[in-house]
Amino acid sequence: MNKNFGRSAKLGLCSSILLFFVIPLLLGCDSSKHQLAPVSGIVTLDGEPLSEGVINFQPMAGKNVNIGPGSNARTDTQGRFVLNTIDDQSGAIVGKHRVRIYSFSPESPRVDDTDSGPPSERVPHRYNYRSKLTFEVPAEGTSEANFELELP
Repeated sequence: MNKNFGRSAKLGLCSSILLFFVIPLLLGCDSSKHQLAPVSGIVTLDGEPLSEGVINFQPMAGKNVNIGPGSNARTDTQGRFVLNTIDDQSGAIVGKHRVRIYSFSPESPRVDDTDSGPPSERVPHRYNYRSKLTFEVPAEGTSEANFELELP
């Protein structure tokens, strides 16, 4: 038997299996199949704008199995943000979301090949890694998705 034939058959099988699992995942993240609404707001930490932060809205399970893609934004120097879906459409899926907010300290070194460690997280874990924050995105959208975070 030709060794190259065996290798190409294995590669073909692996590619088919990979496509079988990856394509549905990619199709499931298409936000055009879901109702989107514009979402913006302001994030503060101890009363000060949270600049250079990251905010993530992830739809929470409801009746539908595929509830759709999450939305993200970076905060500006005033703590303002405007959400976009992961496939770069404006807004977030209408409904309830888990919210996670992260921020790296401005004193942290830039990440590069010589970086000696991870940047310092200024936002307490209860607002990101262990977040219980939720937000209901209304069908008409909102510019009042404001989060006032507090240090312990």
